[in-house]
Amino acid sequence: MSSSKLALLGGEPISPELKGYTWPIMAREDEVAVLQALRSDYWGGLGDANLPNNIFEKEFAKYQDCKYGILVANGTLSLELALKVGGVRPGNEVLVSALTFVASASAIVSVGAIPKFVDVDPNTGQISADAIDKAAGPKTKAVMVVHYGGYMADMDRILPVARKHGLLVVEDCAHAQGASWRGKRSGSFGDFGGFSFQHSKTLTAGEGGITLTNRDDIADRAILLRNIGRRADQKTYSHYLSASNWRLGGLQGALLLSRFRRFPEEAVARHRNVLSFESQVGKIEGLTPMPADERMTQRTCYFYVLRFDEEKFGCPRDNFMAALKAEGLREIGKGYDRPLYKEPAFARENLVPMYFEGIEIPDYHSMYLPHVERWATSQVTIPHRIFYGDGRGVELLLKAMEKVKDNAQDLSDPRLTIAPAGPSELAKRV
Repeated sequence: MSSSKLALLGGEPISPELKGYTWPIMAREDEVAVLQALRSDYWGGLGDANLPNNIFEKEFAKYQDCKYGILVANGTLSLELALKVGGVRPGNEVLVSALTFVASASAIVSVGAIPKFVDVDPNTGQISADAIDKAAGPKTKAVMVVHYGGYMADMDRILPVARKHGLLVVEDCAHAQGASWRGKRSGSFGDFGGFSFQHSKTLTAGEGGITLTNRDDIADRAILLRNIGRRADQKTYSHYLSASNWRLGGLQGALLLSRFRRFPEEAVARHRNVLSFESQVGKIEGLTPMPADERMTQRTCYFYVLRFDEEKFGCPRDNFMAALKAEGLREIGKGYDRPLYKEPAFARENLVPMYFEGIEIPDYHSMYLPHVERWATSQVTIPHRIFYGDGRGVELLLKAMEKVKDNAQDLSDPRLTIAPAGPSELAKRV
């Protein structure tokens, strides 16, 4: 018997507090930092070493166990910069998971290289070391290792495979700020790590990105490519490389530095709350958490990925999500629920203008990667804001999920899956 009526069907929500978990959270010190930058005599992204952008580059790189940080305008550019500096050239192949945000692959296209989509680990949804090994060929120059959702890919297995094939390793850490593997942070394992500070990320300034590296031999070149071929502290018009301008403005840099002051403590709390959630959610039949892995010494998440089993839970995924939204979890999602090779952006006719003549473009729309397909059609994603703070959000989320499970029979009618409607429309169909 149901413990209480679903809010979707006219009952009371589990708690209005869930609706209060909004993002980003602004503190007074953020306001002060931006106002100080606004009132200064310099709004640019470079300049003296004591400016926020330059301070942030050094502090964030150190936090992520890297020597060098090159701040750029967004996360996509952080990946493009890594590929360019790493020697990826037009016509080279770059291996990448097909279960990720489009930027992981569009950055490859933007430097004239060919994305070669590979399958994911069936248990974790992360790019598979076996798939990398199988897919690497004579044209393969690099691998883009995406830490999808913030759950880290198996670097113990991936790095030896990359070395075996002589591949540049770029870590896409847009989802993995603060994550660590065996005590070492994301972005520090490969040749480069690329991070995003876009509005929804756990560390955000609205936009922004950074490329991290420990390689002394190419850090200077990365700085030149970011800044129209000029050195970071240069005040003349000498240009040492032909390059674009990818700088981040000083006002965003000031906000980013202010928010970063709180980030390490927030990351520790998020780790604790993610583990607490995992220890409980697996008890709800039909919901499978990410596998526990002690090698991940600090867990984080951009969104937490659950596997949803419609048969075991007792209702379709869309109906489960609609019910949770009505209980207050407004931003529950399906992650990236269409493999990238199915996106219109990767249709051959749309890619042709992006490449030099003579470069062979794969027929992506004929691809089928079984594990990517299964993950894309079964995942449910929980926004990171629920894991912020004292753990109250996790407590409320689990209660809401248990309530929906108790009432799953009321959501089982297949007619409710006609369209992914909002709560009011679904309720009308019952």
